[in-house]
Amino acid sequence: MKYLVGDARYEKGVSLRCLAQRAQITRSYLQRIEAGEAKPSLEVMVRLANALGSPLEELYREEE
Repeated sequence: MKYLVGDARYEKGVSLRCLAQRAQITRSYLQRIEAGEAKPSLEVMVRLANALGSPLEELYREEE
């Protein structure tokens, strides 16, 4: 599973710090999610999707 949070964040023009605050997670945790170093829970992904105003399914991609 690849997380596309960084791509969505960039497209929306939202800073790392701002998204982390909106989703109520730490900036370092968000960095790890975007780098593929952390596997976020569904709850965290829902908060990120809501903070970005994006559908949840846009933040995931199956790896081949």
